[in-house]
Amino acid sequence: MTDAGVHFCVEDTVGLPGDKIQVGIVDRSFGDVDSHEPRPQRDYGETIERHQDVPEPQFNKFLRTGIPPRGTVLVSWQSPIRTELIPEACLELLDRALYVGDVVKRNTQSSMSGTVIGTKPICTLFPAAPFNLGPVNQTIMEEFSIRDVPAEELFNVHEFVEGALVLYEDWVGRVEHVYDDVAIKLSNNSVVVVENAEEELDPDDPAIERLSVGDTVSTKKHNLRRGRWKYGAYDANVRPRGIVVETRTVSITVHWLARRFGASAHTHEPPSDLTTDHLQSPAFRIYDASGNAASTLPLSSNGVDRIYHVADVTVADRVRFKDLTAAAVKYDGAHSSQDGRPQGRLTRVPRTETLGYDLNAFIVLNTVTQVTVQWQDLTVTQHPSSLLVPDPNVEDDDELWPGEIVCTKEQRGNGGDIAWTSEPEKVGVVQSVNSQDRLTTVRWFESPNIRFLGDDLIPPSETGTLSNVTEDVSLYDIRSTASLTRRRGDFVLIHPDSVGPTAHAASEPTWFGEVVDLGLDGLLTVRLGAAKPVIDIRLPIEKMTLVYSSDMPDDALGLVHPLDGESVDDSDLSGSDFESFNDMWIEYEGIDGEPIDDIDDADWSTEEEDSDSDLDPDSDSDSDSRPDSHSMPDFEPSSGAQTSKTTPELPSDSEHKVSPNTGRATDHTQAHPPDLTTSAHEPLTSTPEAPQTTLETNSDVPISFIVLETPPPTDHHYLDTSIVTTPTWLKRIAKEHKILSSSLPPGIFVRAWESRLDLLRVLVIGPSDTPYEYAPFVIDFHLGASYPSQAPEAFFHSWTNGDGPVNPNLYEDGKICLSLLGTWHADERNESWSSSKSTLLQVLVSIMGLVLVKEPYYNEAGYEVHREAPETKLNSALYTERALFRARAFIVHALTNRITPFDEELQYLYINKKEGCPRLLDESISTARDILRRSEEPDNGQRDGLRYISRGAAVMLKRQVEKMENLRTTMN
Repeated sequence: MTDAGVHFCVEDTVGLPGDKIQVGIVDRSFGDVDSHEPRPQRDYGETIERHQDVPEPQFNKFLRTGIPPRGTVLVSWQSPIRTELIPEACLELLDRALYVGDVVKRNTQSSMSGTVIGTKPICTLFPAAPFNLGPVNQTIMEEFSIRDVPAEELFNVHEFVEGALVLYEDWVGRVEHVYDDVAIKLSNNSVVVVENAEEELDPDDPAIERLSVGDTVSTKKHNLRRGRWKYGAYDANVRPRGIVVETRTVSITVHWLARRFGASAHTHEPPSDLTTDHLQSPAFRIYDASGNAASTLPLSSNGVDRIYHVADVTVADRVRFKDLTAAAVKYDGAHSSQDGRPQGRLTRVPRTETLGYDLNAFIVLNTVTQVTVQWQDLTVTQHPSSLLVPDPNVEDDDELWPGEIVCTKEQRGNGGDIAWTSEPEKVGVVQSVNSQDRLTTVRWFESPNIRFLGDDLIPPSETGTLSNVTEDVSLYDIRSTASLTRRRGDFVLIHPDSVGPTAHAASEPTWFGEVVDLGLDGLLTVRLGAAKPVIDIRLPIEKMTLVYSSDMPDDALGLVHPLDGESVDDSDLSGSDFESFNDMWIEYEGIDGEPIDDIDDADWSTEEEDSDSDLDPDSDSDSDSRPDSHSMPDFEPSSGAQTSKTTPELPSDSEHKVSPNTGRATDHTQAHPPDLTTSAHEPLTSTPEAPQTTLETNSDVPISFIVLETPPPTDHHYLDTSIVTTPTWLKRIAKEHKILSSSLPPGIFVRAWESRLDLLRVLVIGPSDTPYEYAPFVIDFHLGASYPSQAPEAFFHSWTNGDGPVNPNLYEDGKICLSLLGTWHADERNESWSSSKSTLLQVLVSIMGLVLVKEPYYNEAGYEVHREAPETKLNSALYTERALFRARAFIVHALTNRITPFDEELQYLYINKKEGCPRLLDESISTARDILRRSEEPDNGQRDGLRYISRGAAVMLKRQVEKMENLRTTMN
């Protein structure tokens, strides 16, 4: 049984305790969100099996959702071939697949991470050629397994493998497919190269994707007849079944990635299909970082090992020994393995017994990998890979590691010579990182010339000379960019004239290499792995351009075709008639302008709607009732956030609206757009928890919903959209307005415009007990011609200035990720848009209750299932503290920029000192001061990102507090 502390990860090699034959690979785990594709059975030919200890209801749910229950994993067993959902407690972790450049932690709750800078896999091998002793059992496996074989002594039996990088003339590309000729030896010792081997040969092992020496295969007799006979001739009496004795690549398909800098503009891209003539050309090279590196690469600090040895060996690979003679001496069976088990004897198969073919190939049964890790604090240690875990926070933009080039988020005063370019105030190299405190030590360049267009580096750029000055800064104050950041394992084009004199011939490809080290002096070590001999050179970041990284998605390489589809052009929508809308309001008004309460639900119906009772706030006896969790399935605040606890605690406007004629508050639903500049108010009773206030003593209390007579603001995201109105559409808009005028919860303010009934702008004040408390959020809505058949369009105004999102569902480009809006898939928890049941109010309440939550980290797609997992608490706290200080910046932005049409509302909510006003600016400052005080205490409790924050986050929050205090002083 596995140790209770072991968490299994995707690609882990696992086994069953006491069973030395069964070896499997983890395909899905509870903790790997990226593996949670629904309907997993679609990925497997065989039926997924259920282990007896997995309850059947949980198994059935897994078959729907694709999420393994906590404590289970989906394993693909190699022998025999089957797929099983099995408890982790039944498994033994044999090895963890870690590669150079991977980011790891000692455990999931550790704050510090490190980068794998070297790997040393140790393999257990078994002869690939079949035995004459019958089926392989555990006794045979124990006797003939060769253990403790370093991967550096081995090479893959296939010269060309999918995913390898190749060079041809002035181009570099990635191998996408390999086509082999396959020779099989039949029972009568004849050998034939079969035709169309990929489709016509059936291996005994159905898991085999590519045939290798030693595989047993079957075919049809007619296929043998058409084959090319190397020994013997076709004999109809010989069974069409044999052993693969040779594979030879005849062609490969290559996806070309880039052309060498300085190559002639007339150099055409090579053909995607390369044949034998191409592969044997001197212009063709395979990138091999370790093939010729034994004597040319520098030594590690121990003075023995070559640094950053590369050996891509995984379970089930077919390999050969680089020096078979030496291996036969070393692995003679006379010694036990490191774990005390008997060591199998390597017995060479003479070519004289196999018609000259080399059958000395071996299957990798399992691996045990020793990895070298450089931690953020610059210490270097070695560990078995199984004792480390991949860092799930690796994609975090605020996470850094030593050797990375970083820029300050602060820009130079000129902001770049051209308006759309940016120029950071400082550029430097990370020396070390204090991950617990979220601080880093940076050594700055003296006079860097670095400018960006977006994230792209604008040439000519130069980092220049590195100063001796270092500075401790907040991780949140600096950033790495794609154009300045390189990881170990990245492949790059080297700019012309960057490589000094070397021992290479002029024809050697010294223009392409792999990043193998990040220096603290700002120089990167690049391995010229396609040149002979392989050497390492050191260059500044601006002398290279990224070509390929192993974690690049296929669509970044152009391997995924864009989806076909049609879009609706806004120009197709034209014309409008707003008089009918005003007529509609008048139709339901009394003679003095008061609204009629006994409207028949049928009068509100639209062609798309089947159930008006779900939309009409007057459908039950309480005209002020709000939609609850039953009528709004999407609104199920999992974090415990309550919309009734939003700030400020303003009274609802459902009972007090402004009459269109008198401008005074009445007891009826608003029936016409009010004029705020002439409104007078009657006394209004507050919520039961708050002391009574009167509108006569404070005439500035904002009304939740207003239809304005002024034009929409020029910065409304959908202002330029055209509009088509129909009676059905207008009725639905009227209904939405009626619901909004009576049922908005405190903290949400909606404005519409008579001249553009398809547009709305919403102000949401962040709920209490969340990182968004007191912060203003502005969202633009567009109710297009397809509304309500389709969800409204929504645009979020992000004010983070490119420093990162304030919430996983609120993108910096304005997108709002919500199932009700059709921007995220609906599931068992989240409801999709329904033309007959969904309303704009439901969208607004969902944003407040499901998006602006206490722990926004779990809003990330697929992360909800990890809410109670202890290993996610640290990452959640880090996200929360970022959201906290970024949301404070929203307050500063809103109070220093015109946010039409909410200027008066913001003044009342934040600045107004009259009795009964929320005074949210004061509250924000006071709350932030309390957080800073608590976080500075020696025993400040467990950091949650909301009450206790890191020192790095405190730097950012203090800055926002100073800005808010200056605002308060100025505005007072």
